[in-house]
Amino acid sequence: MSSALTYPLPVLPSIPDDLEHLDSRHALPHLMALMKNTLIRGLNRVHDCAPLITVGHPTLLPFLDYVRSLLAQLDVHLEEDALFFSAKALAEVATTEANPDTKTIRESIMSLTSLVSAWILDESKFCPSALCEGVSFGPLLVGIMEAQIRALTPTLLSLIISHVDLLELIKASVSRISERSDMTFLLPFVVSHHDRTTSTHWPKLPEGCIEMFPTLILNHPGCWQFAPYNPLTNETQSFITI
Repeated sequence: MSSALTYPLPVLPSIPDDLEHLDSRHALPHLMALMKNTLIRGLNRVHDCAPLITVGHPTLLPFLDYVRSLLAQLDVHLEEDALFFSAKALAEVATTEANPDTKTIRESIMSLTSLVSAWILDESKFCPSALCEGVSFGPLLVGIMEAQIRALTPTLLSLIISHVDLLELIKASVSRISERSDMTFLLPFVVSHHDRTTSTHWPKLPEGCIEMFPTLILNHPGCWQFAPYNPLTNETQSFITI
């Protein structure tokens, strides 16, 4: 499983349906997969870009901002996963692969975050190989995510929770993530790391948000050149211009 995975990390399977129109017990694993896939694509971009950017490169600081922001969002995501599955209504899956122990991975994320913060303060100490080594938790993480999604079958969820109750848990989870995230990074990140060929219905953005994107992306102006898709046009982006 995880031991067989390497970079580039594979994304999780999902469906192209409008998930808002599905029973939440069917939609949940696909909602989770779509969000996790944005983070997986982010890790792939870091791993691919790191060897191309050396000390003195004009995009080094924006790249490090991208990496640090991605790591922060990944940590929020993993912490929220644990909180979500600690809900009393989901007690029956709390001790299964649906609620994995990611303590070691989160420690790796925190360690790499400290290293990246140090590089931001002193660019001359940046080490591409150390960054690649720092995201070596990626294959293990994706293996855990794959097992988690497989464990969350609609049949199982239907046995333990109602559509309405699960929907409320999902809404509360989205609210907590919004409160704990830098939304000026998260919103453009999700859009620029989602492959619209897999779903044109996701993500569901707040009303008026798209119109704010030209201003919103200026909060992390250098980050979006490293995204797989342009946050304004959704066009595929390569590393040629880096």
